[in-house]
Amino acid sequence: MSGLRVLMYHKVSASENDFLTVTVEQITTQLVWLQERYNFITLHDLLQYIDNKKALPTKALLITFDDGYLNNYTLAYPIFKRLKIPFSIFLIGDFIGRTIEHDGQEQIFLNSNQLLEMRDFVQYGYHSNSHTNLMAINSELWETEVANCVKTFKNLPIEIEPAWAYTYGGFPKKNFKHFQYLKKIFADQGIHSAFRIGNRINKKELIDPYAIERLDIRGDDSFFKFKLKVKIGKLF
Repeated sequence: MSGLRVLMYHKVSASENDFLTVTVEQITTQLVWLQERYNFITLHDLLQYIDNKKALPTKALLITFDDGYLNNYTLAYPIFKRLKIPFSIFLIGDFIGRTIEHDGQEQIFLNSNQLLEMRDFVQYGYHSNSHTNLMAINSELWETEVANCVKTFKNLPIEIEPAWAYTYGGFPKKNFKHFQYLKKIFADQGIHSAFRIGNRINKKELIDPYAIERLDIRGDDSFFKFKLKVKIGKLF
């Protein structure tokens, strides 16, 4: 099936997997399989396509991670570097360099030095300032959340691509007026694209650069289900 595929990962573990976590063995097997069938692009490549109509290769595939866990550096990065595959991480402004309670457990997040070290194969985007679900707060607060995130990263020594990943996949998809308002906030802050979940393959001509679909890669899925999801998209 043609079209743009965007994969969404979160964590990597040496041996334990769950719906947010793939093992080193799983992701290595997945990447080798993808490498034989698709053409990897960077987040910057996609933005060049959106902003300047620069063509993407056939069977284009972008790999993304959300949140910015330390294991993206200690476990994922060496694999991607060995295989010479680029990927992107959507970062939470307030979480950089911190160990905090998140998703019900204490988590360690990437610091600035680790982010800088990975620049040869990794590009970065925004994933909010506080990991707030925009759909769980009043729309009057959206501008503050987005502006604070952009401000946070201006004070860090890393380059951020003008792309946003919705926390929890939440955006006003059923409220046209609110979605237009959110798009204006993004545009005013210099953000040119945003990623949802959706679990579908994007059409070659993107319908909306602020609603780019991603395929949720789960560690509790079989390799067969992973391949099926990448090939055809949503399975239900």
